[in-house]
Amino acid sequence: MVDKADIAANGYDLSINRYKEVVYEQVEYEAPSKILADLEVLEQDILKGMATLKELLK
Repeated sequence: MVDKADIAANGYDLSINRYKEVVYEQVEYEAPSKILADLEVLEQDILKGMATLKELLK
């Protein structure tokens, strides 16, 4: 329930987003070192694939 004073203070804006309580969900991320290690593995896979493609195009 929203108080009349709150509605008046917001210029009688009845948008639901104005009064709805926003609930944020905390996100857990992997450690930056793990993310970097995964990226390095992906990069190596890409480089191997590119080398294979270059060989096929010769």
